[in-house]
Amino acid sequence: MPAIPGDNVVSASGSYTKIGTARVKVSVCAKQTGTAFAVGAVAWAYNSSGASKNIGAVVLTGPGTSSCVSTTFLLYTAHLRIHAFIGGKNGAVSKTGPILTLY
Repeated sequence: MPAIPGDNVVSASGSYTKIGTARVKVSVCAKQTGTAFAVGAVAWAYNSSGASKNIGAVVLTGPGTSSCVSTTFLLYTAHLRIHAFIGGKNGAVSKTGPILTLY
């Protein structure tokens, strides 16, 4: 996953595996590497009609801590995008990294 330019507080990674023609298994992980209220990684799959599903791995407990999540999306395999983020105390995302389109 692309790093957030100018910040060194989150390291994110993931993988995906296509299953047949209509499903995809996605895993994402986020690791807090610096001081922030929260960090995370998000993956979302969506189809050509706009229907979508997403998953996210979020860390709230401080530097050195990581979180991973995995799921299989059904019928949402036209596109897959990912990005890392930094969250603020108010529950809002304060900064996001570049969005990477995988397919």
